[in-house]
Amino acid sequence: MSKRYPTTRGEPRAPETQRASRILEIISKISAAPNQWTRRSLADYYEISERQITKDLQVIRHGLRLELERQPSGGYYFRTLPRLPAVSYSLAEALAIFLAAQAGRRLAGIPHEELSAAIARLRSIMPQEFQALLQDDGATVPPVPRNRHRERILEVLTRAIGARKSVDLIYHPASRPGERTARRVDPYAVVPNAQSWHLIGWCHLRCAVRIFKVDRIEDVTVTDIRFTPDPEFNLNEFLTAGWGVTRGTDQPPEEIVLRFTPTAGRWVAEEQWHPTQRSEWLPDGSLEFRVTVPVTEEFARWVLHYGADCDVIAPAHLRTWLADQSRALLERYSKEASVEAGSLTTARS
Repeated sequence: MSKRYPTTRGEPRAPETQRASRILEIISKISAAPNQWTRRSLADYYEISERQITKDLQVIRHGLRLELERQPSGGYYFRTLPRLPAVSYSLAEALAIFLAAQAGRRLAGIPHEELSAAIARLRSIMPQEFQALLQDDGATVPPVPRNRHRERILEVLTRAIGARKSVDLIYHPASRPGERTARRVDPYAVVPNAQSWHLIGWCHLRCAVRIFKVDRIEDVTVTDIRFTPDPEFNLNEFLTAGWGVTRGTDQPPEEIVLRFTPTAGRWVAEEQWHPTQRSEWLPDGSLEFRVTVPVTEEFARWVLHYGADCDVIAPAHLRTWLADQSRALLERYSKEASVEAGSLTTARS
Protein backbone atom coordinates (compact mmCIF):
# COMPACT_ATOMS: atom_id res chain seq x y z
CA MET A 1 0.00 0.00 0.00
CA SER A 2 1.27 3.46 -0.78
CA LYS A 3 1.95 5.69 2.20
CA ARG A 4 -0.89 8.02 3.00
CA TYR A 5 1.21 10.71 4.66
CA PRO A 6 4.51 11.18 2.75
CA THR A 7 7.10 13.14 4.71
CA THR A 8 10.47 12.23 3.24
CA ARG A 9 12.43 15.27 2.11
CA GLY A 10 11.58 16.09 -1.46
CA GLU A 11 8.15 14.42 -1.33
CA PRO A 12 4.97 16.54 -1.56
CA ARG A 13 3.53 17.74 1.74
CA ALA A 14 0.29 16.09 2.84
CA PRO A 15 -2.84 18.20 2.24
CA GLU A 16 -3.95 20.14 5.30
CA THR A 17 -7.31 18.36 5.30
CA GLN A 18 -5.49 15.05 5.52
CA ARG A 19 -3.29 16.31 8.33
CA ALA A 20 -6.32 17.64 10.22
CA SER A 21 -7.93 14.19 10.05
CA ARG A 22 -4.75 12.63 11.42
CA ILE A 23 -4.53 15.13 14.31
CA LEU A 24 -8.14 14.46 15.30
CA GLU A 25 -7.47 10.74 15.20
CA ILE A 26 -4.35 11.16 17.38
CA ILE A 27 -6.46 13.01 19.97
CA SER A 28 -8.97 10.15 19.91
CA LYS A 29 -6.30 7.47 20.31
CA ILE A 30 -4.48 9.19 23.19
CA SER A 31 -7.72 9.93 25.06
CA ALA A 32 -8.89 6.31 24.63
CA ALA A 33 -5.53 4.79 25.69
CA PRO A 34 -3.60 7.21 27.97
CA ASN A 35 0.16 6.61 28.37
CA GLN A 36 0.21 3.94 25.65
CA TRP A 37 0.93 6.01 22.54
CA THR A 38 4.50 7.29 22.20
CA ARG A 39 5.93 9.54 19.51
CA ARG A 40 7.61 6.49 17.96
CA SER A 41 4.48 4.32 17.97
CA LEU A 42 2.41 7.12 16.42
CA ALA A 43 5.02 7.62 13.70
CA ASP A 44 5.04 3.88 12.98
CA TYR A 45 1.24 3.71 12.90
CA TYR A 46 0.88 6.56 10.40
CA GLU A 47 4.07 5.68 8.50
CA ILE A 48 5.50 9.17 8.87
CA SER A 49 8.54 10.65 10.62
CA GLU A 50 8.76 11.42 14.35
CA ARG A 51 9.50 15.00 13.33
CA GLN A 52 6.08 15.28 11.69
CA ILE A 53 4.40 13.68 14.71
CA THR A 54 6.13 16.28 16.91
CA LYS A 55 4.60 19.04 14.78
CA ASP A 56 1.16 17.42 15.11
CA LEU A 57 1.55 17.26 18.89
CA GLN A 58 2.50 20.94 18.95
CA VAL A 59 -0.72 21.77 17.11
CA ILE A 60 -2.66 19.79 19.73
CA ARG A 61 -0.90 21.62 22.60
CA HIS A 62 -0.70 25.16 21.29
CA GLY A 63 -3.22 25.37 18.45
CA LEU A 64 -6.04 23.44 20.11
CA ARG A 65 -4.92 24.38 23.65
CA LEU A 66 -5.28 20.84 25.01
CA GLU A 67 -3.28 19.86 28.10
CA LEU A 68 -1.17 17.15 26.51
CA GLU A 69 1.50 15.67 28.80
CA ARG A 70 4.17 13.00 28.41
CA GLN A 71 5.18 10.31 30.90
CA PRO A 72 8.90 9.58 31.53
CA SER A 73 8.31 6.37 29.55
CA GLY A 74 7.33 8.49 26.54
CA GLY A 75 3.59 7.75 26.60
CA TYR A 76 1.22 10.70 26.08
CA TYR A 77 -1.92 11.55 28.04
CA PHE A 78 -4.31 14.47 28.49
CA ARG A 79 -4.41 16.11 31.91
CA THR A 80 -7.94 17.29 31.17
CA LEU A 81 -10.19 17.39 28.13
CA PRO A 82 -13.07 19.78 27.35
CA ARG A 83 -16.44 18.21 28.09
CA LEU A 84 -19.48 18.40 25.88
CA PRO A 85 -22.74 19.76 27.30
CA ALA A 86 -24.88 17.12 29.00
CA VAL A 87 -27.56 15.55 26.81
CA SER A 88 -30.68 13.97 28.29
CA TYR A 89 -32.34 10.90 26.76
CA SER A 90 -35.54 9.11 27.59
CA LEU A 91 -35.16 5.44 28.56
CA ALA A 92 -36.44 4.36 25.15
CA GLU A 93 -33.95 6.65 23.37
CA ALA A 94 -31.04 5.45 25.51
CA LEU A 95 -31.94 1.80 24.89
CA ALA A 96 -32.16 2.41 21.15
CA ILE A 97 -28.70 4.02 21.13
CA PHE A 98 -27.30 1.20 23.30
CA LEU A 99 -28.63 -1.52 20.98
CA ALA A 100 -27.35 0.31 17.89
CA ALA A 101 -23.92 0.66 19.48
CA GLN A 102 -23.84 -3.03 20.41
CA ALA A 103 -24.69 -3.95 16.83
CA GLY A 104 -21.92 -1.65 15.60
CA ARG A 105 -19.31 -3.62 17.55
CA ARG A 106 -19.93 -6.60 15.28
CA LEU A 107 -19.09 -4.69 12.12
CA ALA A 108 -15.45 -3.98 11.40
CA GLY A 109 -14.68 -0.35 10.65
CA ILE A 110 -16.14 1.42 13.68
CA PRO A 111 -13.43 2.54 16.18
CA HIS A 112 -13.49 -0.12 18.91
CA GLU A 113 -12.07 1.85 21.87
CA GLU A 114 -14.43 4.81 21.50
CA LEU A 115 -17.47 2.61 20.92
CA SER A 116 -16.71 0.39 23.93
CA ALA A 117 -16.33 3.48 26.13
CA ALA A 118 -19.65 4.87 24.88
CA ILE A 119 -21.41 1.55 25.54
CA ALA A 120 -20.00 1.38 29.07
CA ARG A 121 -21.24 4.90 29.83
CA LEU A 122 -24.70 4.16 28.47
CA ARG A 123 -24.87 0.97 30.54
CA SER A 124 -23.85 2.86 33.69
CA ILE A 125 -26.80 5.27 33.52
CA MET A 126 -29.43 2.57 33.02
CA PRO A 127 -31.76 1.63 35.90
CA GLN A 128 -30.39 -1.14 38.14
CA GLU A 129 -33.10 -3.52 36.97
CA PHE A 130 -31.68 -3.36 33.42
CA GLN A 131 -28.05 -4.09 34.31
CA ALA A 132 -28.32 -7.89 34.00
CA LEU A 133 -29.90 -7.57 30.55
CA LEU A 134 -27.23 -5.18 29.33
CA GLN A 135 -24.14 -7.18 30.24
CA ASP A 136 -21.26 -7.00 27.79
CA ASP A 137 -21.46 -10.04 25.50
CA GLY A 138 -17.84 -9.58 24.44
CA ALA A 139 -18.72 -9.88 20.75
CA THR A 140 -16.29 -7.55 19.02
CA VAL A 141 -14.38 -7.52 15.76
CA PRO A 142 -10.72 -8.54 16.20
CA PRO A 143 -8.17 -5.76 15.44
CA VAL A 144 -6.57 -7.51 12.45
CA PRO A 145 -4.70 -5.40 9.84
CA ARG A 146 -7.60 -5.56 7.37
CA ASN A 147 -10.02 -4.16 9.96
CA ARG A 148 -7.59 -1.39 10.91
CA HIS A 149 -7.28 -0.45 7.24
CA ARG A 150 -11.08 -0.36 6.90
CA GLU A 151 -11.37 1.80 10.01
CA ARG A 152 -8.80 4.27 8.72
CA ILE A 153 -10.44 4.55 5.27
CA LEU A 154 -13.88 5.04 6.84
CA GLU A 155 -12.60 7.80 9.11
CA VAL A 156 -11.20 9.73 6.14
CA LEU A 157 -14.39 9.23 4.11
CA THR A 158 -16.72 10.34 6.89
CA ARG A 159 -14.70 13.51 7.44
CA ALA A 160 -14.80 14.25 3.71
CA ILE A 161 -18.57 13.72 3.67
CA GLY A 162 -19.00 16.11 6.59
CA ALA A 163 -16.82 18.74 4.92
CA ARG A 164 -18.38 18.10 1.49
CA LYS A 165 -14.97 17.73 -0.12
CA SER A 166 -14.06 15.47 -3.02
CA VAL A 167 -11.72 12.54 -2.47
CA ASP A 168 -9.15 10.82 -4.68
CA LEU A 169 -9.26 7.03 -4.53
CA ILE A 170 -6.99 4.21 -5.58
CA TYR A 171 -9.52 1.46 -6.20
CA HIS A 172 -9.45 -2.23 -7.11
CA PRO A 173 -12.58 -3.07 -9.20
CA ALA A 174 -14.01 -6.53 -8.53
CA SER A 175 -14.70 -7.00 -12.24
CA ARG A 176 -11.02 -6.57 -13.17
CA PRO A 177 -8.85 -8.49 -10.65
CA GLY A 178 -5.36 -7.08 -10.20
CA GLU A 179 -6.21 -3.71 -11.77
CA ARG A 180 -5.86 -0.43 -9.87
CA THR A 181 -7.84 2.62 -10.97
CA ALA A 182 -7.62 6.25 -9.87
CA ARG A 183 -10.99 7.89 -9.21
CA ARG A 184 -12.12 11.30 -8.03
CA VAL A 185 -15.38 10.96 -6.14
CA ASP A 186 -17.79 13.37 -4.46
CA PRO A 187 -18.69 11.26 -1.38
CA TYR A 188 -22.39 11.28 -0.52
CA ALA A 189 -22.60 8.53 2.12
CA VAL A 190 -21.04 5.37 3.51
CA VAL A 191 -23.49 2.56 4.26
CA PRO A 192 -23.09 -0.90 5.82
CA ASN A 193 -24.23 -3.98 3.92
CA ALA A 194 -23.86 -7.51 5.31
CA GLN A 195 -20.32 -7.57 6.76
CA SER A 196 -18.87 -4.72 4.68
CA TRP A 197 -19.14 -0.99 4.03
CA HIS A 198 -19.78 0.83 0.76
CA LEU A 199 -19.13 4.39 -0.39
CA ILE A 200 -21.85 5.99 -2.50
CA GLY A 201 -20.85 9.06 -4.46
CA TRP A 202 -20.53 10.87 -7.77
CA CYS A 203 -17.71 9.36 -9.81
CA HIS A 204 -16.02 11.98 -12.01
CA LEU A 205 -14.62 9.25 -14.29
CA ARG A 206 -18.01 7.65 -15.03
CA CYS A 207 -20.04 10.88 -14.67
CA ALA A 208 -22.62 9.04 -12.58
CA VAL A 209 -23.37 7.94 -9.04
CA ARG A 210 -21.38 4.80 -8.29
CA ILE A 211 -20.87 2.41 -5.37
CA PHE A 212 -17.38 1.53 -4.10
CA LYS A 213 -16.70 -1.26 -1.63
CA VAL A 214 -14.55 0.25 1.12
CA ASP A 215 -12.34 -2.84 1.44
CA ARG A 216 -11.31 -2.40 -2.22
CA ILE A 217 -10.12 1.17 -1.61
CA GLU A 218 -6.34 0.95 -1.35
CA ASP A 219 -5.86 4.62 -0.51
CA VAL A 220 -7.94 7.77 -0.14
CA THR A 221 -6.97 11.44 0.01
CA VAL A 222 -9.24 14.36 0.83
CA THR A 223 -8.86 17.18 -1.69
CA ASP A 224 -9.43 20.90 -1.15
CA ILE A 225 -12.27 20.87 -3.69
CA ARG A 226 -15.72 21.45 -2.22
CA PHE A 227 -18.72 19.90 -3.97
CA THR A 228 -22.47 20.41 -3.91
CA PRO A 229 -24.50 17.17 -3.93
CA ASP A 230 -26.90 16.68 -6.82
CA PRO A 231 -30.19 18.16 -5.51
CA GLU A 232 -32.12 15.44 -7.37
CA PHE A 233 -30.21 12.61 -5.69
CA ASN A 234 -32.11 10.88 -2.88
CA LEU A 235 -30.12 8.31 -0.91
CA ASN A 236 -33.18 6.40 0.29
CA GLU A 237 -34.62 6.15 -3.23
CA PHE A 238 -31.23 5.09 -4.56
CA LEU A 239 -30.88 2.28 -2.02
CA THR A 240 -34.43 0.98 -2.37
CA ALA A 241 -34.20 0.93 -6.18
CA GLY A 242 -32.00 -2.19 -5.98
CA TRP A 243 -31.46 -5.28 -3.87
CA GLY A 244 -28.74 -4.55 -1.31
CA VAL A 245 -26.20 -2.00 -2.49
CA THR A 246 -24.75 -3.60 -5.63
CA ARG A 247 -26.51 -3.13 -8.92
CA GLY A 248 -26.02 -3.36 -12.64
CA THR A 249 -25.55 0.02 -14.28
CA ASP A 250 -28.03 -0.68 -17.11
CA GLN A 251 -30.42 -3.17 -15.55
CA PRO A 252 -33.98 -1.88 -15.10
CA PRO A 253 -36.18 -3.16 -12.27
CA GLU A 254 -38.43 -6.06 -13.19
CA GLU A 255 -41.02 -8.11 -11.35
CA ILE A 256 -39.56 -11.30 -9.92
CA VAL A 257 -41.80 -14.14 -8.79
CA LEU A 258 -40.39 -16.83 -6.49
CA ARG A 259 -42.09 -19.80 -4.85
CA PHE A 260 -40.66 -21.09 -1.58
CA THR A 261 -41.36 -24.41 0.15
CA PRO A 262 -43.33 -24.18 3.41
CA THR A 263 -40.14 -24.51 5.49
CA ALA A 264 -38.16 -21.84 3.64
CA GLY A 265 -41.27 -19.71 3.23
CA ARG A 266 -41.58 -19.24 6.98
CA TRP A 267 -38.06 -17.79 7.12
CA VAL A 268 -38.61 -15.53 4.11
CA ALA A 269 -41.99 -14.25 5.32
CA GLU A 270 -40.52 -13.11 8.64
CA GLU A 271 -38.27 -10.48 7.06
CA GLN A 272 -38.84 -7.16 5.30
CA TRP A 273 -36.41 -7.64 2.41
CA HIS A 274 -37.51 -4.77 0.17
CA PRO A 275 -40.22 -2.07 0.08
CA THR A 276 -41.80 -3.60 -3.06
CA GLN A 277 -42.10 -7.16 -1.75
CA ARG A 278 -45.48 -8.90 -1.67
CA SER A 279 -46.03 -12.33 -0.16
CA GLU A 280 -48.97 -14.75 -0.42
CA TRP A 281 -49.42 -18.15 1.19
CA LEU A 282 -50.76 -20.68 -1.32
CA PRO A 283 -53.19 -23.56 -0.55
CA ASP A 284 -50.36 -26.15 -0.70
CA GLY A 285 -48.47 -24.30 2.08
CA SER A 286 -45.84 -22.74 -0.18
CA LEU A 287 -45.09 -19.01 -0.22
CA GLU A 288 -45.28 -16.92 -3.38
CA PHE A 289 -42.89 -13.99 -3.07
CA ARG A 290 -42.94 -11.04 -5.50
CA VAL A 291 -40.47 -8.16 -5.63
CA THR A 292 -39.58 -5.51 -8.22
CA VAL A 293 -35.80 -4.99 -8.45
CA PRO A 294 -33.01 -5.32 -11.04
CA VAL A 295 -31.73 -8.90 -11.32
CA THR A 296 -28.19 -8.33 -10.07
CA GLU A 297 -25.59 -10.89 -9.09
CA GLU A 298 -26.26 -10.09 -5.44
CA PHE A 299 -29.96 -10.91 -5.83
CA ALA A 300 -29.29 -14.06 -7.88
CA ARG A 301 -26.95 -15.38 -5.20
CA TRP A 302 -29.57 -14.66 -2.54
CA VAL A 303 -32.00 -16.86 -4.46
CA LEU A 304 -29.31 -19.53 -4.96
CA HIS A 305 -28.80 -19.61 -1.20
CA TYR A 306 -32.19 -21.33 -0.80
CA GLY A 307 -31.32 -24.10 -3.26
CA ALA A 308 -34.15 -26.54 -3.96
CA ASP A 309 -36.41 -24.71 -1.49
CA CYS A 310 -36.92 -21.90 -4.03
CA ASP A 311 -38.51 -22.17 -7.48
CA VAL A 312 -38.11 -19.21 -9.85
CA ILE A 313 -41.40 -18.59 -11.66
CA ALA A 314 -40.25 -15.39 -13.42
CA PRO A 315 -38.25 -13.97 -15.11
CA ALA A 316 -37.07 -16.73 -17.43
CA HIS A 317 -33.46 -15.50 -17.62
CA LEU A 318 -33.04 -15.79 -13.85
CA ARG A 319 -34.46 -19.32 -13.96
CA THR A 320 -32.01 -20.21 -16.76
CA TRP A 321 -29.04 -18.83 -14.79
CA LEU A 322 -29.98 -20.84 -11.71
CA ALA A 323 -30.42 -23.99 -13.81
CA ASP A 324 -26.93 -23.51 -15.27
CA GLN A 325 -25.48 -23.03 -11.79
CA SER A 326 -27.24 -26.15 -10.53
CA ARG A 327 -25.92 -28.25 -13.41
CA ALA A 328 -22.39 -26.98 -12.78
CA LEU A 329 -22.66 -27.88 -9.09
CA LEU A 330 -24.02 -31.34 -9.91
CA GLU A 331 -21.19 -31.98 -12.35
CA ARG A 332 -18.52 -30.86 -9.90
CA TYR A 333 -19.74 -32.91 -6.96
CA SER A 334 -20.51 -35.94 -9.13
CA LYS A 335 -16.86 -36.00 -10.22
CA GLU A 336 -15.67 -35.71 -6.62
CA ALA A 337 -18.02 -38.51 -5.54
CA SER A 338 -16.70 -40.75 -8.34
CA VAL A 339 -13.09 -40.11 -7.30
CA GLU A 340 -13.86 -40.84 -3.64
CA ALA A 341 -15.75 -44.03 -4.56
CA GLY A 342 -12.82 -45.19 -6.70
CA SER A 343 -10.35 -44.54 -3.89
CA LEU A 344 -12.53 -46.48 -1.44
CA THR A 345 -12.78 -49.47 -3.83
CA THR A 346 -8.99 -49.51 -4.32
CA ALA A 347 -8.41 -49.40 -0.56
CA ARG A 348 -10.73 -52.38 0.03
CA SER A 349 -9.23 -54.56 -2.73
